[in-house]
Amino acid sequence: MSDFFRTVMGRKFYEADVPKLTNALERIANQMEIANKLEEKKMLLNEKLAKLQMKEINENRSSK
Repeated sequence: MSDFFRTVMGRKFYEADVPKLTNALERIANQMEIANKLEEKKMLLNEKLAKLQMKEINENRSSK
């Protein structure tokens, strides 16, 4: 098994398959980072919206 890298299959694995796998993992990681940033922005906007709604409700109650 230690001579795997010397076989045609081994060379293909190390020269083609591993780099492809690495690139795919990098793309996945990048997309996850983008998704996390978007989710964080969404949460912040929802918090602001909730605060504005509460403020509006409180203003409506106090004006009555």
